[in-house]
Amino acid sequence: MSATSSDLVKLATVYISLKESRRTLRGRCPFHRDAGESLMISPEKNIFKCFGCGKEGGPAEFKLAMEQLIKS
Repeated sequence: MSATSSDLVKLATVYISLKESRRTLRGRCPFHRDAGESLMISPEKNIFKCFGCGKEGGPAEFKLAMEQLIKS
């Protein structure tokens, strides 16, 4: 499965826990110190957005950001 066609929910749950919230899933953003659950994932659109740090994108962007985080 390529990063551009992968399921963002499956990819994200490798790194973080997600909770259902209406039409989206919410979780603590792994890209900054998140006291709440500011990361939202839309399974329908296969995109994410963090309302704390502003990171957003699809599976490829999520995977790239996680790889950079793990390397540092």
